[in-house]
Amino acid sequence: MDAREYFNYVVVPKYKEFVKSPNDFLLLESALYSMDTVAERLGLHQLGYAQVSREALYEEAKKIRGQSTSLKNLHCCSNALKHGRSIRDHSGSKFRTTATSTGIDPDNPTTWKIGGHDLVKVAHDGFAILKRFPELKLVQ
Repeated sequence: MDAREYFNYVVVPKYKEFVKSPNDFLLLESALYSMDTVAERLGLHQLGYAQVSREALYEEAKKIRGQSTSLKNLHCCSNALKHGRSIRDHSGSKFRTTATSTGIDPDNPTTWKIGGHDLVKVAHDGFAILKRFPELKLVQ
């Protein structure tokens, strides 16, 4: 499955499910995770789906996320959800621990925040940016 197929057949439906049920944390989390992986898939696309090292793919995905604050926020929040906390990019041997997801109550949308970022807004903003990538447009 290439980047375009993944976006149109996985990300778009997951995002639409969340939009239909905005108080369902499971749908929000699933949409965030799937949207966050698009940067790696776009990276593979841009690298011609070649066999590349993990580091090369990481750098390409980082460039893609660097194009938008919304994509950076999406990545930070998705990682914090996935790992319970987020560790930002490191410089040298210093790692900086950032936002955690431990204060989230799935039944209380007012708690759906990580590091000052409202997860619902992160999802909407991230989706708006991703759908602008021409490589992801569904050919009719």
